[in-house]
Amino acid sequence: MSPDSIRRALVRRGSGLAATVVNETSRLVGARADGVRRADANRAFLGAVEGTGTHLGARTVRARRNLLEHLLRADGGTTRFALATGRASWAGTSGAFGKALTLVETAVDENELPYAAGVVEQLVTERPQSPRAHDLRGTLHAAAGDWAAARKDWRLAARRDATDPEVLRKAVAARVDREKALATFRGAVLRWSATADGVDGGDVDGIDVDGVDDPARDLVDQVRAAARGPRRGDELEAGVEALLVHAAVVDRTDALGALFDAYAGLGRRSAPRPEPEWLGRALKEVAVLSDDADYPSAAVLLERSATARGALRANPFLFTWARLLSATSRYGAADAVLRLVTGPSEDLGQARFQRARTAWVTHRYADGEAAARAALEADPGRRAATRMLDQIRTAAERRDVADLGDLADSVAHVAFYPGSSGNFGDVVLPMALRDAVETATTPVGWRPYHAHQVVDDVTVAQFNAHRAVVVGGGGLFLPDTSPNGSSGWQWNVDNAHLDRITAPLALFGVGYNLFPGQTFKGTLFQESITRLAEKARYLGLRNHGSIDQVRSLLPSSLEDKVRYVPCPTTVMSRVRPVDAPRSTGAGRVLLNAAFDRSSRRFGGSYQDFLQEMVRLVDGVRAGGAEIAFAAHLASDERLVDDLAGLDRELPVERLYAGPPDESLAVYRDASLVIGMRGHATMIPFGLGTPVLSIVTHPKMRYFLDDVGRPAWAFDAHLPDLGERLTEAALDTVAREDEVRREVHELQDQLVEPVFSAARDLLA
Repeated sequence: MSPDSIRRALVRRGSGLAATVVNETSRLVGARADGVRRADANRAFLGAVEGTGTHLGARTVRARRNLLEHLLRADGGTTRFALATGRASWAGTSGAFGKALTLVETAVDENELPYAAGVVEQLVTERPQSPRAHDLRGTLHAAAGDWAAARKDWRLAARRDATDPEVLRKAVAARVDREKALATFRGAVLRWSATADGVDGGDVDGIDVDGVDDPARDLVDQVRAAARGPRRGDELEAGVEALLVHAAVVDRTDALGALFDAYAGLGRRSAPRPEPEWLGRALKEVAVLSDDADYPSAAVLLERSATARGALRANPFLFTWARLLSATSRYGAADAVLRLVTGPSEDLGQARFQRARTAWVTHRYADGEAAARAALEADPGRRAATRMLDQIRTAAERRDVADLGDLADSVAHVAFYPGSSGNFGDVVLPMALRDAVETATTPVGWRPYHAHQVVDDVTVAQFNAHRAVVVGGGGLFLPDTSPNGSSGWQWNVDNAHLDRITAPLALFGVGYNLFPGQTFKGTLFQESITRLAEKARYLGLRNHGSIDQVRSLLPSSLEDKVRYVPCPTTVMSRVRPVDAPRSTGAGRVLLNAAFDRSSRRFGGSYQDFLQEMVRLVDGVRAGGAEIAFAAHLASDERLVDDLAGLDRELPVERLYAGPPDESLAVYRDASLVIGMRGHATMIPFGLGTPVLSIVTHPKMRYFLDDVGRPAWAFDAHLPDLGERLTEAALDTVAREDEVRREVHELQDQLVEPVFSAARDLLA
């Protein structure tokens, strides 16, 4: 039958309501009316609803809702969809009642709440036992802030599936908590959206730039649409997650701070989620790449999982991602991701500490101080946050230069400054460099610049006001200490800012510091070092092994820019006034070990190494000498603890804990130092003390080869290491005065390259 014949038949039977249905149906389906198979108005109406597609015009939507409203209100609400044939009823969710609910749900999703509330009341009245109707009414109560009524409706909706009262109570309570959290989240998103609408004519500042506007705008539109619907909480949460991930990946998070905070708030108010099953596997895969200093690849791998369910609620994921974002110089994104960390005070303290450090790296000192204070509030025992707070305050004071002309007589000194309780070698190194330069030339003023902080426009302006810029010393050519995406090594300078430095520039006593098996990934380091060679007066490298490595990366035209400048610590007795040893022949041996990058130092043979150290301790003591441990960092003392577990107690000299000159005196007065750290050999050597090296890094052989004493190097993996070291140690102790004279003579060949480099820099 055609729609016209349906209408005539229904009118003859006296149903004006049915005629209205057919008329509205005919108008809605238009040319598709002849495709309606069933000759009753109810099926025609449902066919119209289903046949017009998912993308509806506003006029069609209004017509549908008006029609539904007429149907529900007709004949005092008793006729409903019964119509002339009498075959249609509310029974079955696949029938008219279910379709009516779907239509109302659409209205709720589009935030037409007053309309939806009126209709759903009629539906609940018609069928009081409908779980779906009660669930929908509960959602509308929640949207109006009536949580007691919402709880009651959700209880009625859930009681069919949860017959146990306690189970039902817990399920409803969890639903209420979840919906309250989503309501707060939705409100925050809507406030952000209203603020964003006022920026640049509706575009979100920081998103609609640099080719990323289209995907970001699509995500913003999805989030805004989902935020308007009270039933679309899961969709809103997923949309915000996708937007936050996209913004972090492209490092455009400035305009989304409120969204990051809103999402973190949702996490705090929501029930804890179990750790995603995929997380452990993903973090292991990322760790392999990170251990190989391939941070860009590690970031790409992790970011593939960033929108997976639970990723942005898992603190291990967030910490790892923030670290990789920093390692690729996406500092704003790293800070934003750390804002999402929730949970125990230890995690909050760590996240806020990392935010403080990120702010310090990028010279945002007010933000950094606030983050450091917040870290201490969350975790008062976090001493690193206290040190960071002091570091931020000091850096902020140095950053403020009223008159650049005041810098004209001073030298900018770029180095790794570890703080007073940091690695003893790194504490001494800048002092030794400055002493060497002033001994070779004249006293000058010095202004420190931390190598790990971003070189920005302000830094460049200050550099150019200085007499010169010296970078070093130390093993700055290393990809995994404070990694960045600007240079690929420890000095955090990109080529654009490097090009703008006009003051005389040189590297001084820097080392190519890669461990066995490490490489620089990609071309970033090579591009940086090539541009630096073009720009600098010279690249002063501390050993010939480093020289060979760096020259292999440079074009032949720049190879002559690389020169031999030994580490200034190796000539400390010539550049820093030190007293002679209090006595010689005391027979005191100092042992040092290091545990950073243990897998590269020891492989899987640490237990074998530990047994060799037992033999060394026993052998030295049996030979009548004293042996103690010299710690450059607290972590070095692991060897002391491990030996104590084997009934070998060692006294400890904590060089990192005292004034530098007092710690230098400890090395000066020893009869012999057996060192694993580079500066546990170079510093005592520079003070005139005999040395032996336990080699876990090529730089130790590089140094000893340069001074012509390869026999003083002992590989840590030797099967008879303890016996060999004992023999060499006792021989050295027996000939201490003779070996001291030998060390002094060896220093002679190092002094002139150091002094010559200093004179050339400041000439």
